[in-house]
Amino acid sequence: MSQEEEEKKQDTQVESQTSQEKQRNFLRKQHEEYLLSLEKSKDLDSIGYYLTEHLRIGGAYWSLNALACLGIKLPQEKVDKLVKWILSCQNEDGGFGGNTQHDSHITSTHYAILTLIIFEELNKVDIDKVVGYIKSLQKEDGSFMGDTWGEVDTRFSYCALSSLALFNRLNEINVQKAAEYVLRCRNFDGAFGGSPDAESHGAYIFTGVGALTIAGYLDAFDKDQLGFWLSERQTSKGGFNGRPEKLADVCYSWWIYSSFRMIQRVNWIDCQGLENFILDCQDSEGGIADRPENCVDVFHTFFGIAALSLLNQQKYDLVPIDPTFALPKPLLLKNFPHLSHIVNTL
Repeated sequence: MSQEEEEKKQDTQVESQTSQEKQRNFLRKQHEEYLLSLEKSKDLDSIGYYLTEHLRIGGAYWSLNALACLGIKLPQEKVDKLVKWILSCQNEDGGFGGNTQHDSHITSTHYAILTLIIFEELNKVDIDKVVGYIKSLQKEDGSFMGDTWGEVDTRFSYCALSSLALFNRLNEINVQKAAEYVLRCRNFDGAFGGSPDAESHGAYIFTGVGALTIAGYLDAFDKDQLGFWLSERQTSKGGFNGRPEKLADVCYSWWIYSSFRMIQRVNWIDCQGLENFILDCQDSEGGIADRPENCVDVFHTFFGIAALSLLNQQKYDLVPIDPTFALPKPLLLKNFPHLSHIVNTL
């Protein structure tokens, strides 16, 4: 190879490296604009709008918590309007539906509570009614139903324990049985499924470990064995998959990395590789997709930003988020001092 060809090759490599570094800048302004534009993008003629109508409370939490991580506060007039809408989603049984006039569900109830906490407006809700609703969903074996139809898995255990812990009302349920049920969902590989004997899954590990952290049973299982299973979820791309032989997905950056934080095994993975994967999933116009080059959505945008906050909040100038409660840490320490034994140690 001639000197001229060698220099040209080096220039190409430098340009490629510069381009990659540019792509991996955190697009803060674009994400802010994307999140703030979501309310204006309602296409009432689109079937997608109606197919996702039951997810409105969840969508509010994902977008508003992402903005909170970015340090963005909405005008009080807008907050008042959103709080009024959230309260309109509460039903007579005390639970919240995914939208106005939707049946109550424990996940929607949890999202409503978290969103009101972000606004510091939790005092606007009848907490006794919510607690009564959550209590009514615990079964004899300690598990929780999602709603009156009876579906059970550890997502609902986590939602129940998180909500009641935030209310400082864990004594209203049988915490020991709740924890024992989650522990029965642990598999031979050391990881957790959504129910006893169900396949181990990254998202259910978050709900299982989160529930056990809140319940005070974090030392009731082998954290090294779980950490080994979790570390195998990191792919060559740097991102995590949720199960063996699956593609990496940005949402597992949160589910799995927050679990690593709770069991204190973060040094077992390539954190820089995970950061790079999340940044590669950004769209130049704002928002984060499940994987590079795919379409963005608010779900993955939140989990990508939240994971970056956990990974390196100072580098990305993000408000620190708590890995157990998935809320801004300063907000928890300010308004929920009874949880400082969990929040301060993670």
